[in-house]
Amino acid sequence: MLQKFTNFFFARTPTSKLDWQVIEESLSQSSELDLLNGNEDQMFLCQENILNATVNHPLNLKYPLPEIYIHSFLKALINKVEKYPCEIHYQVLEKYTDLVCKNLADTESGYRTFIIDESTSISLKENISIISDGTTGLCTWQAAFYLAEWCIANRERISGMTVIELGSGAGLAGLTCYKMCQPRFITLTDFHPKVIETLRYNVKNNQVITSRSGSSINVQSLDWMEFSKNENDLEADLVLASDVVYDEELIPFLVGTLVKLLQPKRNLNMLPSAIIACTERNEETLERFLSELACRSLKYEHLEHAPVVFACERNYPVRIYEIKPLLS
Repeated sequence: MLQKFTNFFFARTPTSKLDWQVIEESLSQSSELDLLNGNEDQMFLCQENILNATVNHPLNLKYPLPEIYIHSFLKALINKVEKYPCEIHYQVLEKYTDLVCKNLADTESGYRTFIIDESTSISLKENISIISDGTTGLCTWQAAFYLAEWCIANRERISGMTVIELGSGAGLAGLTCYKMCQPRFITLTDFHPKVIETLRYNVKNNQVITSRSGSSINVQSLDWMEFSKNENDLEADLVLASDVVYDEELIPFLVGTLVKLLQPKRNLNMLPSAIIACTERNEETLERFLSELACRSLKYEHLEHAPVVFACERNYPVRIYEIKPLLS
Protein backbone atom coordinates (compact mmCIF):
# COMPACT_ATOMS: atom_id res chain seq x y z
CA MET A 1 0.00 0.00 0.00
CA LEU A 2 2.84 2.37 0.86
CA GLN A 3 5.25 1.31 -1.92
CA LYS A 4 4.23 4.02 -4.39
CA PHE A 5 4.43 6.62 -1.63
CA THR A 6 7.88 5.29 -0.70
CA ASN A 7 9.08 5.59 -4.31
CA PHE A 8 8.06 9.24 -4.55
CA PHE A 9 9.51 9.97 -1.10
CA PHE A 10 12.95 8.66 -2.10
CA ALA A 11 12.77 10.52 -5.41
CA ARG A 12 12.58 13.64 -3.22
CA THR A 13 9.22 14.73 -4.55
CA PRO A 14 8.24 18.02 -2.87
CA THR A 15 6.34 17.07 0.28
CA SER A 16 3.37 19.18 -0.76
CA LYS A 17 3.03 17.00 -3.89
CA LEU A 18 3.27 13.59 -2.20
CA ASP A 19 0.10 11.48 -2.28
CA TRP A 20 -0.91 12.14 1.33
CA GLN A 21 -4.32 10.62 0.70
CA VAL A 22 -2.76 7.17 1.17
CA ILE A 23 -1.38 8.22 4.55
CA GLU A 24 -4.62 9.86 5.63
CA GLU A 25 -6.66 6.78 4.74
CA SER A 26 -4.31 4.58 6.75
CA LEU A 27 -4.44 6.94 9.74
CA SER A 28 -8.22 7.15 9.56
CA GLN A 29 -8.65 3.37 9.50
CA SER A 30 -6.23 2.97 12.40
CA SER A 31 -8.01 5.65 14.43
CA GLU A 32 -11.37 3.94 13.96
CA LEU A 33 -9.92 0.63 15.16
CA ASP A 34 -8.44 2.28 18.23
CA LEU A 35 -11.77 3.92 19.09
CA LEU A 36 -13.40 0.48 18.98
CA ASN A 37 -10.64 -1.14 21.04
CA GLY A 38 -10.20 1.72 23.51
CA ASN A 39 -6.44 2.12 22.96
CA GLU A 40 -3.93 3.75 20.58
CA ASP A 41 -2.11 0.61 19.44
CA GLN A 42 -3.13 0.82 15.78
CA MET A 43 -2.26 4.51 15.46
CA PHE A 44 1.20 3.89 16.91
CA LEU A 45 1.68 0.93 14.59
CA CYS A 46 0.47 2.98 11.62
CA GLN A 47 2.94 5.78 12.36
CA GLU A 48 5.69 3.20 12.82
CA ASN A 49 4.88 1.64 9.44
CA ILE A 50 5.04 5.07 7.78
CA LEU A 51 8.44 5.73 9.37
CA ASN A 52 9.73 2.32 8.27
CA ALA A 53 8.60 3.03 4.70
CA THR A 54 10.34 6.43 4.67
CA VAL A 55 12.70 7.94 7.24
CA ASN A 56 13.70 4.62 8.86
CA HIS A 57 13.86 2.71 5.58
CA PRO A 58 17.25 0.99 4.99
CA LEU A 59 17.75 3.05 1.82
CA ASN A 60 17.48 6.30 3.77
CA LEU A 61 19.88 5.02 6.40
CA LYS A 62 22.44 4.18 3.70
CA TYR A 63 21.71 7.04 1.28
CA PRO A 64 20.11 9.77 3.40
CA LEU A 65 17.89 12.39 1.86
CA PRO A 66 18.75 15.99 2.80
CA GLU A 67 17.79 16.77 6.39
CA ILE A 68 15.83 19.80 5.23
CA TYR A 69 13.61 17.44 3.21
CA ILE A 70 13.16 15.04 6.15
CA HIS A 71 12.23 18.03 8.33
CA SER A 72 9.56 19.10 5.85
CA PHE A 73 8.23 15.54 5.60
CA LEU A 74 8.00 14.98 9.36
CA LYS A 75 6.32 18.36 9.86
CA ALA A 76 3.65 17.41 7.28
CA LEU A 77 3.22 13.98 8.89
CA ILE A 78 2.76 15.49 12.34
CA ASN A 79 0.09 17.82 10.95
CA LYS A 80 -1.77 14.79 9.58
CA VAL A 81 -1.56 12.82 12.84
CA GLU A 82 -2.70 15.80 14.94
CA LYS A 83 -6.12 15.61 13.29
CA TYR A 84 -6.82 12.46 15.30
CA PRO A 85 -7.29 11.93 19.07
CA CYS A 86 -3.95 10.21 19.64
CA GLU A 87 -0.36 10.91 20.60
CA ILE A 88 2.37 11.38 18.04
CA HIS A 89 4.80 8.47 17.93
CA TYR A 90 7.89 9.20 20.06
CA GLN A 91 10.25 8.48 17.14
CA VAL A 92 8.49 11.02 14.96
CA LEU A 93 8.79 13.65 17.69
CA GLU A 94 12.44 12.82 18.47
CA LYS A 95 13.55 12.98 14.86
CA TYR A 96 11.60 16.15 14.18
CA THR A 97 12.88 17.88 17.34
CA ASP A 98 16.48 16.99 16.50
CA LEU A 99 16.09 18.60 13.08
CA VAL A 100 14.38 21.71 14.45
CA CYS A 101 17.48 22.32 16.58
CA LYS A 102 19.79 22.27 13.55
CA ASN A 103 20.61 24.99 11.06
CA LEU A 104 19.23 23.39 7.92
CA ALA A 105 19.62 26.49 5.75
CA ASP A 106 23.19 25.44 4.92
CA THR A 107 22.16 22.07 3.52
CA GLU A 108 23.28 21.88 -0.11
CA SER A 109 23.28 18.24 -1.08
CA GLY A 110 21.90 14.82 -0.30
CA TYR A 111 20.76 11.70 -2.04
CA ARG A 112 17.84 10.89 -4.28
CA THR A 113 17.06 7.22 -4.75
CA PHE A 114 15.08 5.98 -7.74
CA ILE A 115 13.55 2.54 -7.29
CA ILE A 116 13.31 0.65 -10.60
CA ASP A 117 12.12 -2.72 -9.35
CA GLU A 118 12.31 -4.92 -6.25
CA SER A 119 16.02 -5.61 -6.73
CA THR A 120 17.29 -2.49 -8.50
CA SER A 121 17.58 1.11 -7.40
CA ILE A 122 19.88 4.02 -8.23
CA SER A 123 21.03 6.40 -5.48
CA LEU A 124 22.46 9.71 -6.65
CA LYS A 125 24.22 12.38 -4.70
CA GLU A 126 22.69 15.65 -5.91
CA ASN A 127 22.60 19.30 -4.99
CA ILE A 128 19.29 20.70 -3.81
CA SER A 129 19.71 23.91 -5.83
CA ILE A 130 18.98 23.82 -9.56
CA ILE A 131 22.04 25.98 -10.16
CA SER A 132 25.07 25.28 -7.96
CA ASP A 133 28.81 25.87 -8.42
CA GLY A 134 28.04 27.65 -11.69
CA THR A 135 26.40 24.64 -13.34
CA THR A 136 22.99 22.99 -13.73
CA GLY A 137 24.49 19.50 -13.94
CA LEU A 138 24.41 18.61 -10.24
CA CYS A 139 20.78 17.52 -10.23
CA THR A 140 18.63 15.25 -12.39
CA TRP A 141 16.54 16.97 -15.05
CA GLN A 142 13.17 15.75 -16.30
CA ALA A 143 14.17 14.39 -19.72
CA ALA A 144 16.70 12.03 -18.07
CA PHE A 145 13.79 9.98 -16.69
CA TYR A 146 12.25 9.60 -20.15
CA LEU A 147 15.61 8.59 -21.62
CA ALA A 148 16.20 6.07 -18.81
CA GLU A 149 12.73 4.61 -19.38
CA TRP A 150 13.44 4.34 -23.10
CA CYS A 151 16.60 2.38 -22.26
CA ILE A 152 14.70 -0.03 -20.02
CA ALA A 153 12.05 -0.60 -22.69
CA ASN A 154 14.76 -1.21 -25.33
CA ARG A 155 17.22 -3.21 -23.25
CA GLU A 156 17.43 -6.04 -25.80
CA ARG A 157 18.49 -3.57 -28.47
CA ILE A 158 21.19 -2.05 -26.22
CA SER A 159 22.62 -5.33 -24.92
CA GLY A 160 26.20 -5.82 -26.13
CA MET A 161 26.51 -2.30 -27.57
CA THR A 162 29.19 0.31 -26.98
CA VAL A 163 27.33 3.33 -25.57
CA ILE A 164 28.35 6.95 -24.98
CA GLU A 165 26.17 9.37 -23.04
CA LEU A 166 26.58 13.12 -23.57
CA GLY A 167 25.84 15.51 -20.71
CA SER A 168 25.40 12.75 -18.14
CA GLY A 169 24.96 15.14 -15.21
CA ALA A 170 24.32 13.21 -12.00
CA GLY A 171 24.15 9.98 -14.02
CA LEU A 172 20.57 8.66 -13.86
CA ALA A 173 20.12 7.66 -17.53
CA GLY A 174 23.64 6.27 -17.96
CA LEU A 175 23.50 4.25 -14.74
CA THR A 176 20.06 2.92 -15.67
CA CYS A 177 21.47 1.78 -19.01
CA TYR A 178 24.46 0.21 -17.25
CA LYS A 179 22.39 -1.63 -14.64
CA MET A 180 19.41 -2.67 -16.73
CA CYS A 181 20.55 -3.06 -20.35
CA GLN A 182 23.92 -4.86 -20.26
CA PRO A 183 25.82 -2.75 -22.80
CA ARG A 184 29.27 -4.09 -23.60
CA PHE A 185 30.79 -0.78 -22.53
CA ILE A 186 29.29 2.57 -21.56
CA THR A 187 31.08 5.90 -21.20
CA LEU A 188 29.36 8.70 -19.29
CA THR A 189 30.57 12.19 -20.20
CA ASP A 190 30.18 15.77 -19.05
CA PHE A 191 32.43 18.80 -18.94
CA HIS A 192 32.14 20.91 -15.76
CA PRO A 193 34.77 19.71 -13.21
CA LYS A 194 32.28 19.63 -10.32
CA VAL A 195 29.81 17.60 -12.39
CA ILE A 196 32.55 15.12 -13.36
CA GLU A 197 33.52 14.78 -9.68
CA THR A 198 29.91 14.08 -8.65
CA LEU A 199 29.36 11.77 -11.63
CA ARG A 200 32.43 9.69 -10.73
CA TYR A 201 31.18 9.45 -7.15
CA ASN A 202 27.72 8.31 -8.24
CA VAL A 203 29.11 5.74 -10.67
CA LYS A 204 31.38 4.27 -8.00
CA ASN A 205 28.52 4.31 -5.48
CA ASN A 206 26.17 2.45 -7.84
CA GLN A 207 28.61 0.21 -9.67
CA VAL A 208 27.66 -3.45 -9.60
CA ILE A 209 30.13 -6.30 -9.95
CA THR A 210 31.20 -6.43 -13.60
CA SER A 211 30.93 -10.20 -13.81
CA ARG A 212 27.29 -9.98 -12.79
CA SER A 213 26.27 -7.20 -15.15
CA GLY A 214 28.48 -8.24 -18.05
CA SER A 215 29.18 -4.53 -18.64
CA SER A 216 31.97 -2.03 -18.08
CA ILE A 217 31.47 1.65 -17.26
CA ASN A 218 33.70 4.70 -17.47
CA VAL A 219 33.46 8.45 -16.82
CA GLN A 220 35.21 10.92 -19.11
CA SER A 221 35.37 14.69 -19.47
CA LEU A 222 34.19 15.79 -22.93
CA ASP A 223 34.26 19.31 -24.35
CA TRP A 224 31.87 19.41 -27.34
CA MET A 225 33.65 22.42 -28.85
CA GLU A 226 37.04 20.69 -28.88
CA PHE A 227 35.64 17.27 -29.78
CA SER A 228 33.68 18.57 -32.79
CA LYS A 229 36.79 20.27 -34.22
CA ASN A 230 39.59 17.80 -33.57
CA GLU A 231 40.47 14.19 -34.26
CA ASN A 232 39.45 11.71 -31.58
CA ASP A 233 39.22 8.01 -30.90
CA LEU A 234 35.78 7.82 -29.25
CA GLU A 235 33.40 5.42 -30.97
CA ALA A 236 29.90 4.25 -30.14
CA ASP A 237 27.13 2.05 -31.47
CA LEU A 238 24.62 4.17 -29.56
CA VAL A 239 24.77 7.74 -28.26
CA LEU A 240 22.45 8.84 -25.44
CA ALA A 241 21.69 12.35 -24.23
CA SER A 242 18.97 14.18 -22.31
CA ASP A 243 18.29 17.85 -21.63
CA VAL A 244 21.31 18.92 -23.67
CA VAL A 245 19.34 21.20 -26.03
CA TYR A 246 18.97 24.35 -23.93
CA ASP A 247 21.55 26.86 -25.18
CA GLU A 248 21.51 27.98 -28.83
CA GLU A 249 25.21 28.85 -28.68
CA LEU A 250 26.09 25.24 -27.81
CA ILE A 251 23.92 23.62 -30.50
CA PRO A 252 26.53 23.73 -33.33
CA PHE A 253 29.09 22.02 -31.07
CA LEU A 254 26.56 19.46 -29.84
CA VAL A 255 25.56 18.59 -33.40
CA GLY A 256 29.20 18.57 -34.47
CA THR A 257 29.88 16.04 -31.72
CA LEU A 258 26.96 13.90 -32.93
CA VAL A 259 28.27 14.04 -36.51
CA LYS A 260 31.62 12.64 -35.38
CA LEU A 261 30.15 9.95 -33.13
CA LEU A 262 27.63 8.83 -35.75
CA GLN A 263 30.10 8.37 -38.57
CA PRO A 264 29.55 4.91 -40.09
CA LYS A 265 32.09 2.37 -38.87
CA ARG A 266 33.68 -0.27 -41.09
CA ASN A 267 32.58 -3.90 -40.91
CA LEU A 268 29.34 -3.04 -39.18
CA ASN A 269 25.94 -3.89 -40.58
CA MET A 270 24.19 -1.45 -38.27
CA LEU A 271 24.73 2.28 -38.43
CA PRO A 272 25.36 4.07 -35.12
CA SER A 273 22.44 6.15 -33.85
CA ALA A 274 21.65 8.63 -31.10
CA ILE A 275 18.66 8.80 -28.76
CA ILE A 276 18.12 12.36 -27.52
CA ALA A 277 15.41 13.31 -24.99
CA CYS A 278 14.55 17.02 -25.09
CA THR A 279 12.34 18.89 -22.65
CA GLU A 280 10.15 21.34 -24.55
CA ARG A 281 10.95 24.59 -22.78
CA ASN A 282 11.77 26.84 -25.72
CA GLU A 283 10.36 25.92 -29.13
CA GLU A 284 12.81 28.16 -30.99
CA THR A 285 15.82 26.44 -29.39
CA LEU A 286 14.46 23.02 -30.26
CA GLU A 287 13.74 24.07 -33.85
CA ARG A 288 17.28 25.43 -34.14
CA PHE A 289 18.61 22.04 -33.02
CA LEU A 290 16.52 20.13 -35.58
CA SER A 291 17.50 22.58 -38.32
CA GLU A 292 21.17 22.14 -37.45
CA LEU A 293 20.79 18.36 -37.68
CA ALA A 294 19.43 18.68 -41.21
CA CYS A 295 22.24 21.05 -42.21
CA ARG A 296 24.82 18.50 -41.02
CA SER A 297 23.25 15.55 -42.92
CA LEU A 298 21.66 13.95 -39.88
CA LYS A 299 18.08 12.68 -40.04
CA TYR A 300 15.77 12.35 -37.05
CA GLU A 301 12.66 10.42 -36.13
CA HIS A 302 10.27 11.16 -33.30
CA LEU A 303 9.90 8.23 -30.86
CA GLU A 304 7.03 7.37 -28.54
CA HIS A 305 7.50 7.51 -24.80
CA ALA A 306 8.31 4.24 -23.04
CA PRO A 307 6.17 2.94 -20.15
CA VAL A 308 6.57 4.94 -16.94
CA VAL A 309 9.03 3.46 -14.45
CA PHE A 310 10.34 6.31 -12.32
CA ALA A 311 8.63 8.27 -9.58
CA CYS A 312 9.19 11.87 -10.66
CA GLU A 313 7.43 15.08 -11.50
CA ARG A 314 6.57 15.48 -15.18
CA ASN A 315 5.83 19.18 -15.50
CA TYR A 316 6.87 19.74 -19.11
CA PRO A 317 6.39 17.78 -22.34
CA VAL A 318 9.42 15.82 -23.52
CA ARG A 319 10.28 14.75 -27.06
CA ILE A 320 12.50 11.78 -27.81
CA TYR A 321 14.37 11.65 -31.12
CA GLU A 322 16.38 8.95 -32.82
CA ILE A 323 19.12 10.50 -34.94
CA LYS A 324 21.10 8.80 -37.69
CA PRO A 325 23.44 9.85 -40.50
CA LEU A 326 21.77 10.66 -43.80
CA LEU A 327 23.57 8.45 -46.30
CA SER A 328 23.93 9.64 -49.89
